[in-house]
Amino acid sequence: MENSNLYNTFIIVNPTAGDGQAEKRWGNFENRLRKNNIQYQSVFTEYQNHATKLISDAILSGHKRIGVFSGDGTLNEVIQGMFKNDKILRENVKLIYFPAGSSCDFEKKFNKRRNLIDRIKANDALSIDIFKVECTDFSGKNISRYIVNNSSIGIISLANEKFNSVSGLTKIIKQMNVDTGAIICGLKAITQFCPFNAEMFLDGENIPLKNLSNVTVFKTAYFGGDMNYGIETVQDDGQMSIVWLDGTSRLGLTALMPSLFTGKILKKKQAHYRTCREFELTTKDSVIVETDGENIGVPPVKYTILPQALKVIF
Repeated sequence: MENSNLYNTFIIVNPTAGDGQAEKRWGNFENRLRKNNIQYQSVFTEYQNHATKLISDAILSGHKRIGVFSGDGTLNEVIQGMFKNDKILRENVKLIYFPAGSSCDFEKKFNKRRNLIDRIKANDALSIDIFKVECTDFSGKNISRYIVNNSSIGIISLANEKFNSVSGLTKIIKQMNVDTGAIICGLKAITQFCPFNAEMFLDGENIPLKNLSNVTVFKTAYFGGDMNYGIETVQDDGQMSIVWLDGTSRLGLTALMPSLFTGKILKKKQAHYRTCREFELTTKDSVIVETDGENIGVPPVKYTILPQALKVIF
């Protein structure tokens, strides 16, 4: 392999993605890379947020092609290392995603996708939007993070917490079928969830205090496997999509679950859809802010779009 950072793809591998199945998947993929004489360098992550430092160092040392062999969580860590002060660390850095996790929502952004070998051989890229969230972490510190997929506040963030910490039989079920695992975790979350009251602002427009079950801000309509909002998101239009669900009973939330898998949730009277460039939410109630599958903190929370900030080869 040549040593030129300009042509090599620097690949972050999370062997624990997909509840540990990614390590075997990487072995198979690496064999394909070698058979096709692909130039690459690979590094395994060893702990949470390790990918952020690895990618930051790689870009600053001159790498222009960043590969991510993982699920959405490690991809989010990579994005944190690619950006600083709302700008990419170096111009012309391109991201290539190799799905190896449980749900891999990022992969569903694009209708037409190359196979993984053609993807790593390619050089043409699309500039897509990402967005930034600012909130308070669980220790009370103000934080900000960049997001490529979606962020939820409410029942979905609670279900995500359970989805990420499954064990025993539920873990085995999740490995066999992500959707079934998501349903089990969703039902568990519903038994513990209470609606919350919040005030929202969309591009400065005030949405008065409402009783809510969930709010999702997204550029990827899919989450937790095949659950989706039935929205054909445009990746470079400079807009975030917002869906909020009115507060309802636990029985009502259970009745809404099937429509999340069919993409017909917005046909329900409890669901509302808008787009904007900036979104804020404040509440006095206890709820969690989730971003790209990770629970990061609590409101008040502000989201801001970063138009066409990330170049992706897909």
